[in-house]
Amino acid sequence: MLLMGVCNPTGEQDTYNGLYLTQSEISRVVSDSKMRGIPVKTEHAGSEVGHVLTSFVDDKGNLNCIMELNKSSLAACLAQGFVRDGLALDLSLGYTVDIQNTDSNMQAKEKKIVEVSLVRKGARNGCHITAYQEEGRKVVFKNQDAWGAFDMS
Repeated sequence: MLLMGVCNPTGEQDTYNGLYLTQSEISRVVSDSKMRGIPVKTEHAGSEVGHVLTSFVDDKGNLNCIMELNKSSLAACLAQGFVRDGLALDLSLGYTVDIQNTDSNMQAKEKKIVEVSLVRKGARNGCHITAYQEEGRKVVFKNQDAWGAFDMS
């Protein structure tokens, strides 16, 4: 199964010093292909159920990714069912943040994305699956809070 979705909303201003990704950090993630190959999990736990193929920034500045779920593991088959049945349609980005503390001044430094998770309810608004395709089937996409399908052949 292929999935596409928003995994992080529009980045913060570049002057922001905090835990969320800035606009320039999101741009670097995409330009340096930093998400390619990172694991996809369910609810930030358990085994890998897939991996990220690529990422891009949409016209609103959101970080999007295209993921492929495995076909061979039970966990991946369950995750596909969660998506198909509408049980887990949000995405959550897992990343680490290096914090530098000098002279009682904390500063967020490098942020490293470690996984994307399929979740029932994401912590950030607007982070959700926007389309998916099961092998040999029509693409299912979300448009204005409704699901539709079209044939790619």
